[in-house]
Amino acid sequence: MSQTRIIRGRYVGRTFIPDDPLPDIDGAAELVITPATLPQSGRSIADAFGTASILRSGEELLVQLQAERDEWGDR
Repeated sequence: MSQTRIIRGRYVGRTFIPDDPLPDIDGAAELVITPATLPQSGRSIADAFGTASILRSGEELLVQLQAERDEWGDR
């Protein structure tokens, strides 16, 4: 191998997922992991559903949305 190749990708669930196809060459390799800026919490956005301090119905949300749109006027 005449030149070093850098393969960019993600390391998720103990698996490396390359951003581009892997080259068809053999050689020594290293996996260097740069931690993400935000740690993965392992939680889903769905975990937040129903946790608001004041739960509102869909109808109440639509009334609020319509009132806010009415404030904008014709743009």
